[in-house]
Amino acid sequence: MKLNDSRFLLAAILIIFSFGACSKKDGDTKLGNKKHSKANDEFYGNETLEIPNIKGEVYIAIAAPLTGPYRQLGNSILEGATFAVEEFNKSNDKKVGTIIIDDGGIVSEGLARANLVSEQKALGVIGHLNSSISIETSNIYAKNKIVSISPASTSPKLTERPNIKGYVFRTIGTDRQLGETAADFVNKNKQFKNIAVLYNDKPYGISVASEFVREIAKSEDQKLVFYQTIPVRTSNHSATAKKVAKTEPDLVFFIGEYNDAGYLVKALKQEMPKVQFLGAEGIFDKEFIKIAGSAAEGTIIIGPKSNEDPDFANKFYQRFGKKPAGYVSSSYKATQILLEAIKENSFKNPEGVAVSVSKNPAFDPNGDLINAGFGIYQAKNSDFINLKN
Repeated sequence: MKLNDSRFLLAAILIIFSFGACSKKDGDTKLGNKKHSKANDEFYGNETLEIPNIKGEVYIAIAAPLTGPYRQLGNSILEGATFAVEEFNKSNDKKVGTIIIDDGGIVSEGLARANLVSEQKALGVIGHLNSSISIETSNIYAKNKIVSISPASTSPKLTERPNIKGYVFRTIGTDRQLGETAADFVNKNKQFKNIAVLYNDKPYGISVASEFVREIAKSEDQKLVFYQTIPVRTSNHSATAKKVAKTEPDLVFFIGEYNDAGYLVKALKQEMPKVQFLGAEGIFDKEFIKIAGSAAEGTIIIGPKSNEDPDFANKFYQRFGKKPAGYVSSSYKATQILLEAIKENSFKNPEGVAVSVSKNPAFDPNGDLINAGFGIYQAKNSDFINLKN
């Protein structure tokens, strides 16, 4: 079916409008009988972080949570992908447009929008953020022979399913690689002998925590002294911090998102001012520093290694007035790969686009990056500083 601009733009309006209506109801000014606090807004805020759709002759979809607790990370996907499309369109006569999908970090919302995008025969999808959503929506995209490239979903399961082979890719490492990176950092710093691990109860937190612990268990220099989930979407972590403090850890590794991490590190630093805080890549957003305040100073955060490219960082700063963080660089890379595949197929044929992506030398046969990696960053003076590792 040939893509029809008017139908596609109408679909875009419906996608944004339908989620906006849902968000307004779900994000009422009260939670139960409690009024929103500033902390509540960090987790349940319904303001949308928007970049306008780009008009084009053909379209790709950008799918990420732009409302809800993951909206800052979702916005980094949107920024990176949009930037890549803008650059591509400057050097090509035929223009690629974008349709922006707000999945809200909710599987059911992602599935609804995936069906609509598939009906419109988009030439590809950049997204989603959450592994659980990427796994479910990719079944729909693959069935309709539409390629999807996630710049953020780290679950190994995403690319291991035979039914989606050739249609699902990612431009970020996996939970295994993330856990190994964190463990390698700890092992290289022998002063961290007693290790505490805190994680959210999502598949992401559970998976990365287990990978990290498995690696730490191989070391004779480190000892696991605390291992537990944390209550999420709350600003009060004092009880957890007191429990952790009793075990006298040298380092606390947390796997979760930036908003939970911001409040958690404040509580930990109150109990243990000198403890080292290490966070997984879901924390790699300046909103973490904003929430944590002075407690963020000196914390170590894992992030996509591609954010280290100084040329890209400079170009991105000129466009957005800030340094790349979150999934900006991995989203930019994913979109570049998709756009080149679209051009190679004369701006048509979604199935051919998928074949071209699968032939890209960046990917292994499963659709994972061959040279995937994570960088180590330190929060310093309200910014993230790259630590060469």
